[in-house]
Amino acid sequence: MGLRASKLGRIIGGRGSHKRLGGSAMAPRGYVPVCVGVDDETKRFIVHTTTLCEDDFMELLYRAAEEYGFCNEGVLRIPYEAKDFEKWMVVRAKKKRVKPI
Repeated sequence: MGLRASKLGRIIGGRGSHKRLGGSAMAPRGYVPVCVGVDDETKRFIVHTTTLCEDDFMELLYRAAEEYGFCNEGVLRIPYEAKDFEKWMVVRAKKKRVKPI
């Protein structure tokens, strides 16, 4: 039995054939593309939809609504430092892991 790459790994790795207009990779089912950053230093993330309901993320969404309004078209943009958002995602992922007994 061979090893299979995850669907997310195939899409991010560029081997997937699913592409959107503009050449960017399509987000896998259950994920939302998010651009995070201030000024010209933005970084694109793919966030699981369950993250959208968390309190910390809701606060970021309120910031985005204040900055860009509710009728923003295209990818979701959040005015927050990209490196801090990335650290938050890593810490969040570590908290979610279940350790074996």
